[in-house]
Amino acid sequence: MNKHDRIAKVLREGEANGDGWSLELNTSSGRTVYAVAVAQNNRRSRTGPTWSYVFENDGWTSIDLGTPGSFETLKSAYSTIGLSPKDIKRVLISHGHSDHDGTVSEFLDDSEAELWAHQSYQPLKNYIPWEINYRKGSILQKELNRIAEEKIEPSKEDDSRSETDKNYFENRKLTVVTKHLEDGDEFSDLKVMSTPGHSPDQICLVLDDFIFTGDHILPEITPHPTSKMVFRNTISEKLPEFLKDPSELYGLGTYLDSLGKVIQLGDEYTVLPAHRLFNKSSFNWSGVERAGDIIHHHEKRLNRMVDKLQNKTSNLEETTKGIFEKSKLLGSNLYAAMSEIVAHLELLEDTRDITITTGGEISIQGSGTNYKEYISGLLKPGP
Repeated sequence: MNKHDRIAKVLREGEANGDGWSLELNTSSGRTVYAVAVAQNNRRSRTGPTWSYVFENDGWTSIDLGTPGSFETLKSAYSTIGLSPKDIKRVLISHGHSDHDGTVSEFLDDSEAELWAHQSYQPLKNYIPWEINYRKGSILQKELNRIAEEKIEPSKEDDSRSETDKNYFENRKLTVVTKHLEDGDEFSDLKVMSTPGHSPDQICLVLDDFIFTGDHILPEITPHPTSKMVFRNTISEKLPEFLKDPSELYGLGTYLDSLGKVIQLGDEYTVLPAHRLFNKSSFNWSGVERAGDIIHHHEKRLNRMVDKLQNKTSNLEETTKGIFEKSKLLGSNLYAAMSEIVAHLELLEDTRDITITTGGEISIQGSGTNYKEYISGLLKPGP
């Protein structure tokens, strides 16, 4: 039994994938933190439930709320810890994905809670994420969307989700952020870390020896990194000045830098993720070493890509098929796979390990090993 196994008291048992569990956790200082698993409305989601965390910090504070359609499930979960939305003083959103802020509008309507989020959350939530990117902003992005248009047909599942997504985005536009959080902010004992890369507005929150990581660090699965962003001109002109240059908020390099930032905290912290805290009938306790595991995962993928490029040229589609199994390249999965490969190729281009022609041909530049030194620097532990 390690230190993580000793911090949990089960208040309600749920399902093998984590749905319905309620826990009482205690930090090293004896502070109580409640953790409740809110089943996603889309029961087919591979990530499992969204874990919502509740604790006292100058009033009851909640982190993340769950997917659209799960508000009643959330209220039921809160009842197991003797609370309701009306008891919550503030809600913090780890990032603006629907399985984290999907019930915010209902929660705020049913309570007097304030909404706190990263400073980029408010301006970006006014737009549908996949509509803000200029899809011809780079050679790789142009190729990604050309292939997607040619080879991916919308599925019936995509059609069935469209109405739910529409309602979610319309409701989200109407919510008002009370406090815009920045890296280094402190509120009583709660500290804010800006950790973009999976999402531009992703934050981690540090409380005693707990770190609430949203989707930044997850057990069992590796969060999907964003690719670089080029805002459409019609969008960019409406954004605040700090968002005009999105290079520090998007991309695999940004994500890896953010993971390195967590590693610098040291190994005394327990990670409390938004997904997979409990799965397959067992708990997945971890510390910041999990950030190193995720960096190594991406390093291995970069290694494979560089190995396959030795003494040959390739393109986005061929590179993707060389990395992912054929079964993972069917339907909309092809787009997800290609977008992840784009993020890795962008990093290799930044480290000057590859060149990409205007026609989309990819080849090794120099030794093709500059990225290794970059990654080595991220893995150096903190104090």
